[in-house]
Amino acid sequence: MGNEGQPPATLHSKGCADVAIGVERLAKELPGLAFVPLQTEWLDIAVEKNRRSSPLVREIRKIAESDSFRDAIDAIEGCEAANMGAIVYES
Repeated sequence: MGNEGQPPATLHSKGCADVAIGVERLAKELPGLAFVPLQTEWLDIAVEKNRRSSPLVREIRKIAESDSFRDAIDAIEGCEAANMGAIVYES
């Protein structure tokens, strides 16, 4: 008891779990943990499509497609900017 809300890697390092599902960044902060990726994670931005949101979407895409932003994302361990700025669904 008393371990609720703690990151899985922390629980593993305390001996409360043999295996835990968690994020690579946190696992690497704790000594003695091996990280095995299970899947690729991606994040999407959802914006209501209307006349007012069009300038916002254009600006988000401009930033996401810029070399400097992509370089900053690629510099974060475990992250990549390969599809950044792509529209994956539009209705």
